Amino acid sequence: MRDHYVAAMKGVIASRCDAMIDDLSHELAPFDVFEAAWFLRGAARYWPAGTVFVVVIDPGVGTTRRMLAVDDGARIFLAPDNGVLHFIDGTARSIENESLFLPDGSTTFHGRDRFAPVAAAIASGLALDELGPRVDDRVRLDYTPPKYESDRVTGCIVDVDRFGNCLTDIEHARLGFEPQLLRASGASITRSSQNYAEAGSGPFMIVGSSGCYEISVTNESAAELLQLSRFDVVTIQS
Repeated sequence: MRDHYVAAMKGVIASRCDAMIDDLSHELAPFDVFEAAWFLRGAARYWPAGTVFVVVIDPGVGTTRRMLAVDDGARIFLAPDNGVLHFIDGTARSIENESLFLPDGSTTFHGRDRFAPVAAAIASGLALDELGPRVDDRVRLDYTPPKYESDRVTGCIVDVDRFGNCLTDIEHARLGFEPQLLRASGASITRSSQNYAEAGSGPFMIVGSSGCYEISVTNESAAELLQLSRFDVVTIQS
């Protein structure tokens, strides 16, 4: 929020429509497309129908990378075609209607010059088919989803939150067994808990608010204690 970038984008939107403008986050790591994609997976579903998301994690700004609008049936997502919408299902269109862009725009700030005015136009009622042609080959992340077996599942750590909890991509609802052992890097965890406060000392596994398993330590950083990082392989077995 320190730089003028967010303020400029909000100014463009506010000058072109009366929509309410909210901030989801400006604390994601710069250039980290995967972090932003997983963030959207956890947050977007809780926003009301009609919400227009402007997602500017855009290391390729100014290049020939496409700009996309994805309609999930209730909400619209505007983002560069770099995989940041990997976990968002829906119909995609390439944003090519240059009449919507700010005149004399830069090659380094498409958030202000292109995404923001397009967002304002959509919020004001512009039909998505006026943006450009449909896209069926949008960029996807280099990501392998968990492998679920009858007594074992293998996934990975997809995020470390600011509390030090290691969030995995392994969904509790998809397990066909009661987990007895979790392995991650050099750590082996056999304890589980339904909340953080009653877990006692030491590492444990817990089903987090996303419905996926987390590796946690009460009032400590599990990532630091166990030396775990994003994309470390995680195995849960019966």
